Amino acid sequence: MIGKDRISFLLVVIVILIGTQIASAAIKPIQSSESTTSFPKSSLQKKIEEQKIFKITDKLKETIQSLVDNNKTNAAIVVGLVDPNGTQFYGYGNMSNANPITVDKDTIFAIGSITKVFTTILLADMVNRSLVNLDDPIEKYLPTSIKVPTFNGQKITLENLATHTSGLPEFPGSHCASNFNRTGDDDEDSIQARLFFIECDKNYTFDQLYQDLSNTTLTSKPGLKFEYSTFGSALLGHILALKSGMSYDRLLDKRILNVLGMNSTSIVLSDAQKSRLAIGHLNGQELPFWNASRPIAPAGALHSSVADMLKFASANLGLIDTRINKAMKESHIIIHDSSLGKAFSNNYTAYVSLGWIIATNFGTQIVEHNGETADGYNSFIALNTSKERGIVIIASASSIDIDVANIVFGPRDDLSTLIWNLLTN
Repeated sequence: MIGKDRISFLLVVIVILIGTQIASAAIKPIQSSESTTSFPKSSLQKKIEEQKIFKITDKLKETIQSLVDNNKTNAAIVVGLVDPNGTQFYGYGNMSNANPITVDKDTIFAIGSITKVFTTILLADMVNRSLVNLDDPIEKYLPTSIKVPTFNGQKITLENLATHTSGLPEFPGSHCASNFNRTGDDDEDSIQARLFFIECDKNYTFDQLYQDLSNTTLTSKPGLKFEYSTFGSALLGHILALKSGMSYDRLLDKRILNVLGMNSTSIVLSDAQKSRLAIGHLNGQELPFWNASRPIAPAGALHSSVADMLKFASANLGLIDTRINKAMKESHIIIHDSSLGKAFSNNYTAYVSLGWIIATNFGTQIVEHNGETADGYNSFIALNTSKERGIVIIASASSIDIDVANIVFGPRDDLSTLIWNLLTN
């Protein structure tokens, strides 16, 4: 009996060992395939790892502090991030000399030319509602008394205005933006030149806008090439307002700002909003507030907070579902090549959509825009739609003091490198 028991025991051990090896062999391929393929579990793990990277780091905070303090700008910066996990904010610096309170997500700044993408989203929305067509000639919506320039019979269209391919110059001919030399100072970034611009722009009228349009001679066919035009963007906003039968401000409120609850965003600030305004700077000196003229407003007159701008970014990313989402998504579609690619530091190619600059290395695509104002603010917004990441950063200083606006052209200093790493890594 003892011998038979021993044999039985050995057989059981052998069976167990063989079973263990078979099970182990079966398990190993599953583990390997999960680590090299995009099965749900590994995709989720990868997404969690990416989300951990997308955060406001101590390094970013230190860089912001250094830019404000070491350059003696007396200015402030607020940065905001949004992704599927929600929002993050960081602010450094004071609102003004008279109001030495640290800026935060609700502090209001001028966002300059980022206003242009609000205008082009309004266009996309009106196209979706069959109120206008992208290929409509602009003369269709302007008073018949206005002479609209053409080139060999080719007419300027709404799409041309939205994509900076109209052939119109950057500013209207009689607008003071092209006449800084009247100050007797060739430096457009001098205090004297800024004060001149702030004072003279407020007197620019719609009659002048019309006259400047009539006096413009196109040197190339509309739609042929990209030439950045504040003139064109301003004219587009005016046309949309005329077609809607309401002011540009009211149209913007109704179709975008009220939809998203962007209560800190407007062209004309209320007293309550003014109390949250960070004062702009140049060379460490506070500048007077600039109320952009009504004709130019659709191209660069908006003020906003980073909290509001992240609502705008979130809607553009599709993280929240609103009635304006379709127009926002369509505004990201590439329409035309641009001449901006040579300015990029990271070998990205730049295209233009309806208002946005689309930067791509043909693997990653960034939807972005920047802004800068005469009264000492500069700003940047960027979206990585595939990674569902958005970044907004605004400074109450000119770009020559704290360069935020030129982050649009890729990594070239500590701040821009950190921002682009957040967007793309």
